[in-house]
Amino acid sequence: MNQISFLRGVPTEEALEAVSELIATSYGEVVRAYGPQILQYQTPGVADFNGFIPLKQTLARRFGIDGDPNKRLICLNGGMEVFSMLLKSFPRSSRIAMEALTYDRALSDALRYEHEIVGIPFTSEGIDLDALEKELSSGDVKLFYRIIYHQNPTGLVATLENIEAAAEICAAHNTLYACDIAYYELRYDGQKNPKLDLSKHAMTCLIGSFTKTIAAGTKCGFGIFPEAVVERVTPVIANTRLNPNYPTQAVIHRIMVSGEYDRHLDYLTDLYRPRLEAFNTALSQSFPELEVLQPKGGFFSGIWLPGIQDETDFIAAAKTKGVSIAPANVFPPGWAQHYRDKQQGPFFRLTFPALKPESIMKGIELLGETYREIKS
Repeated sequence: MNQISFLRGVPTEEALEAVSELIATSYGEVVRAYGPQILQYQTPGVADFNGFIPLKQTLARRFGIDGDPNKRLICLNGGMEVFSMLLKSFPRSSRIAMEALTYDRALSDALRYEHEIVGIPFTSEGIDLDALEKELSSGDVKLFYRIIYHQNPTGLVATLENIEAAAEICAAHNTLYACDIAYYELRYDGQKNPKLDLSKHAMTCLIGSFTKTIAAGTKCGFGIFPEAVVERVTPVIANTRLNPNYPTQAVIHRIMVSGEYDRHLDYLTDLYRPRLEAFNTALSQSFPELEVLQPKGGFFSGIWLPGIQDETDFIAAAKTKGVSIAPANVFPPGWAQHYRDKQQGPFFRLTFPALKPESIMKGIELLGETYREIKS
């Protein structure tokens, strides 16, 4: 039996095929243009420990960053590597705040560095601001990390008011505020997510990635930080990575300045919109008794299944019907049982962009059948 898998949040093959020739051509162009300057470790004025300097300049213009881009931006091998270097720059056992359901890789990385993780619960607008204020005022929280748009794993889009209010709370308590914007430009409902004005928020950072917008295999991401943070993180990068992948960063720079990047984003919107619509329609039809979030973009959403007592049995039953799902290891310590009690059942993260609309509809339908059978 062919399995319909909701497990891996990867770009669809059509998206990669659409950009493959552009990437191939761009590699040749940038190597011919820069030659040994991007094939060496570091070259003054072109590439340093923190990345390919023209790409940092392009990103600074795109996000409206004032000052010297080299003092504000870091470009490494993926957004997660940027976040990892940031985590590594804090002393071990530092207090780190994260959303009470968060990206599993970010959570595991923070735990790997032996940091103390505190969870911040959700509201329909984003995170619970009162809970954030209480947590930050009660101790020395070094960092608050969240995914503000098309959140992984919930699919939630935070309001700009919620995002900026959290920025003010973090600034008041001298807590670095890291907003992951990996899915910022991946909205498929015809709307655009608001751009954050970093000039108003001194403690606010942005961490982004081209993994989903260009190609997963390129592994390029960036961080926009206050100058003092870049100064602190740079030695960590230098002692961990002699340099990132300069040719790939040069390729991404070339794709952005040529205008091909924005054209490809338009293509992705058209490509993923029918899949988003199929996903939302299927959730509403197959789980009419539940309140399910209708995502507007990104790669992930999730569903709570009240009345399911044994998560493992449910996963096995779904697999028997031809659908692959997995336990969601997305909870900071202490929060899994809290939410399971509150929701009266487990949470499952689902992804849709790599699947055709008909497979999405069928897979969600089979999950709904499994749910009713197991629950009854």
